[in-house]
Amino acid sequence: MFLNYPVLMWLLLSVTTILRLLVIGQIGLGDDEAHYWAYSQNPALSYFDHPPAVGYIIKYSTMLFGANEFGVRVSAVILFFLTCILVYKLAKKMFGEKVAFWSVFVLNATPVFSFLGSVLIIPDAPLAFFWILFIYIFWKIVETGQKKHWYLLGIVLGFAMLSKYNGFLLPISVALFLIFSKEHRYWFKQKEPYIALVIAAIMTMPVVIWNAQNGWASFGFQLAHGFGNTAPKFSLALLGKCLGAQAGYISPFLFILNFVVLISITIKAIVKKDKKLLLISAFSLPVILLFNAIASYKEILPHWPAMGYLTLSIPLAIFCIGLWRKWTGKIILIFSFGLAIALTVLVPLQAVYKILPPELFLPKNEAMKIEDGVTRAEKVDVTNELYGWNLVGKKVQELSDKMGAKPFIVTHRHYLASQLSFYVPKHPKIYCLSERVDAYDFWQRDLSELNGKDGIFVFDNRFYTNPQEFMPFESFGKPKVVDVYRNGRKIRVFWLYPAKNFKLDKLDPSRTSKLVGDKTSFVEGIRFIDVMFFKMFNKAGSNILLDYFFCTLTWLGSGPPMVVLIGIYLWFYRRKTFLRDFLLMVGLLLVGGLVVQIIKKLFIRSRPLGYFRQDVRVLGEALRSYSFPSGHSAVAFGAATFMIFVLPKYWWAFLILASLIGFSRIYVGAHFPIDVVCGAFVGSAVALLMIKMFYKKSQNMNSLKHK
Repeated sequence: MFLNYPVLMWLLLSVTTILRLLVIGQIGLGDDEAHYWAYSQNPALSYFDHPPAVGYIIKYSTMLFGANEFGVRVSAVILFFLTCILVYKLAKKMFGEKVAFWSVFVLNATPVFSFLGSVLIIPDAPLAFFWILFIYIFWKIVETGQKKHWYLLGIVLGFAMLSKYNGFLLPISVALFLIFSKEHRYWFKQKEPYIALVIAAIMTMPVVIWNAQNGWASFGFQLAHGFGNTAPKFSLALLGKCLGAQAGYISPFLFILNFVVLISITIKAIVKKDKKLLLISAFSLPVILLFNAIASYKEILPHWPAMGYLTLSIPLAIFCIGLWRKWTGKIILIFSFGLAIALTVLVPLQAVYKILPPELFLPKNEAMKIEDGVTRAEKVDVTNELYGWNLVGKKVQELSDKMGAKPFIVTHRHYLASQLSFYVPKHPKIYCLSERVDAYDFWQRDLSELNGKDGIFVFDNRFYTNPQEFMPFESFGKPKVVDVYRNGRKIRVFWLYPAKNFKLDKLDPSRTSKLVGDKTSFVEGIRFIDVMFFKMFNKAGSNILLDYFFCTLTWLGSGPPMVVLIGIYLWFYRRKTFLRDFLLMVGLLLVGGLVVQIIKKLFIRSRPLGYFRQDVRVLGEALRSYSFPSGHSAVAFGAATFMIFVLPKYWWAFLILASLIGFSRIYVGAHFPIDVVCGAFVGSAVALLMIKMFYKKSQNMNSLKHK
């Protein structure tokens, strides 16, 4: 039977998109969504929790559709719609229209994509769009070999990195594909992939600048949040719990099918050298492996590996098409997708209509227990968290008007502060005085305007507290209790505490921005990270073998030894052009050295020993001045660039050796990391320029000889 798959795809997308548009304005904002709304009200280069894309997307969508739930979320629906189109186009290019349609069907049947990533506005929504767009463009490069696509790929990578830090996995996936695909490995020797990385790096500079100005807080937070801050200790129970949570987000049977497909395509990609399957495996396997490796020692959120499953939607569609040919396969697929679609539909129905009473999921004696004013059963129903803020916002505003003198609104959790910022619009600045670091520490560094003012402290049953124990008001009034009902049942309780005369000098410093320190300049931030990495590498641990190894490397990078070694190679293997090549090599090293000396005199930066005066492990000569940039690094990378030109087959070995020489300058206590990086840039740039000029001149001379 002939099916018009493009028509079916548009029909599927149209129906599901309309249904999502009908839902997004019917329920209140989730805590995370409200927090990203708060991003939009505090424009910045980046934010403590995430890069800035989601905040600016919400800012512009609410400008168009209004500051309401629909306006906040509509961009998630649009982005998922576009993501589905890209998945269809990519799958069609690779495997045909039938696979393309079923790939889109898989996405719309999977709960983590069909609701979390397409109804709620989170950073994963723009990341998913740019993730698939990146793969689509990269596949074009693989197919056509056109260099121009790399520049567009760099731009898309930049947008992915501005969406969520997970975007850093994209170039890793590209590298893995190129390593395992002998046919495409030549791209490592081309300049375009590296230019793409430079473009992406330039685009993500706002995130780097914000971090540099704020003590590298976001990078530090996400590294600790993502990888933990203690030594990994394997836990089978924790891994099982995290896998179970992922199965719930994806749907249990689809989760199993995803893993079957992932293993299958990875084996086929390697054994049969199938470049299509290799590409999909390269963009799914690293993501899923990485986050589940972390899950073996630290609890992760179920949606963290979502981009890996997003990529798997295409081979999963192929697998399902093949499985459908068998009657047992039909039963498996009907049951698997039936459950997935049921879960997909159940979530919005529960959120809007509360079709399932939550006590079904608890023993009867447990379900009816009262905790902080509500039953345990109602606390289990997470969709209840989407309700109540409209009412609370009105009550807070009424209490504020009644108190007069416009009291400030404050709470002790950033989730609550963000919800208040949305639902109490007449108070554009809501304060969060938390004992933990959060985004509000960066938005409210100056609290002086609060001193002596009256306030309203707000919290709910989830974060129950006694504000009189830590909030330094002169006096507290009787709290106003706001009960929130849904379908006639109490689901939440809020407390609004009026308070008089805030005493700023008595506020515990742990609840202020002192936790994150003062904002610094970009240069100071770079200097801080430079010094931090120097200490880390210089004091990596004294080991006699490593000491000898890196001292030998640093001697090699001094200049003359490098010239002698390369000269010996040229004499034995390029004797016909020895004089020309040797003079070129010596010339580019001398010019690079001259440029380095000029820069050193301009900047006059102290060496680590001069900067610290002590507490530096120095191996070799005790140098104190003219640190920036590193001359040894310039020599190493200049020589490496020359050798890559002479012997391109071993380009990787030359770069590794040059990098080790550069690192040796930090290890022996002679240079800071930035000195090494800039020295490497100077040496490489001078070498490339001179090689290009010399090569062009040699071509012109040869052409004259033949006339």
